Amino acid sequence: MNTGKRVWCAVSGHGFGHWAQLGPVVRALIERRPDLTIHVTGGVPERLIANALQHPFTHDARNRDVGLVQPDPLRVDLSGTTHALRALHDHWSQRVEAERQLLESWRPDLIVGNVPYLPMEAGTCLGIPTVALTSLTWDQVLMAYYPPDDPQAAAWTRTMQTAYRLTTLALRITPALPVHPFAETLTIPPITTLGTRRPAMLRQALKIDPDDSRPLVLVTLGGIPADNLPIAALTTQNDYHWLVDQSLAADAARHLHALPQVAEWPFADLTASVEAIVSKPGYGMAIAATANRVPFLYVRRGTFPDELPIAQWCAQQGRATEITPEAFRSGAFTDQLATLLQHPAPPAPEVNGATVAAELLEERFLG
Repeated sequence: MNTGKRVWCAVSGHGFGHWAQLGPVVRALIERRPDLTIHVTGGVPERLIANALQHPFTHDARNRDVGLVQPDPLRVDLSGTTHALRALHDHWSQRVEAERQLLESWRPDLIVGNVPYLPMEAGTCLGIPTVALTSLTWDQVLMAYYPPDDPQAAAWTRTMQTAYRLTTLALRITPALPVHPFAETLTIPPITTLGTRRPAMLRQALKIDPDDSRPLVLVTLGGIPADNLPIAALTTQNDYHWLVDQSLAADAARHLHALPQVAEWPFADLTASVEAIVSKPGYGMAIAATANRVPFLYVRRGTFPDELPIAQWCAQQGRATEITPEAFRSGAFTDQLATLLQHPAPPAPEVNGATVAAELLEERFLG
């Protein structure tokens, strides 16, 4: 019998990949418990939340963590990150108390986070069960970017780890970093939203001639806005149609297409309907490409710690090849793309992590 439980969903505002993991789990939980009351915190656009949940929710768009400050998807502003972390941590106890008061007012039965640490510590103060659903933690990210002898970063890392250790349970989403700060951990399968493959309809929407058999390739760097895609280089690469995550000039080459042209399409369907994807190995895009059996060409940011396990998983389970930042910027990756397209598609991997997580959450915390 359903009892109208209340779930507080805390999501990091660093890109959309954290919601790409959390959203499907909350949706699967709603399907099992349709009378749930849902509150989402974090800087994810409400349209993405609404599309994912198809269920009433309330939203507090204020971020509970910093993540990394990035001027674009491939670069980190370490000075800006330091300033933001200092602002967050200099009055940490007051921030925990403010969050505790919000939680006490809303009265959740469960907190699920991906993966801000502030709600975990505040929820523990009230005895509310807390679950971290994640493939990384922010202390791991900081340790990858700051030198080990930086006392300020070390203090921030200790605060993060303390909060994470207080978490009731962590659900580590495959592929994940091997080391983690949690007291109790369960590993679950990958999480993604499988799209419906509609290549002919997509090409028609982009006004590509039905007799034009050139492959359609999606070029995107994910949820952080980018204006550094290699548009000029792709203008000369007319062996392909390029669907780019950027607005184009009215006189752009006819084999270039802007993603806003098909803004009404669910992004999961877009990723399933192109012939290949060029992106970075962020969790959401990499897992979606591999799960949909789409060739995946990627450029690494170089320091972000979860890129290695993601790249390894994609290579094992799908068709994935790394290109250098120089090759990406110059558009000199069509040879690798052609080779990747010639490889036969392997069987689709199992990506039912959202269902597994929802079952665990319901049985353990919402029964």
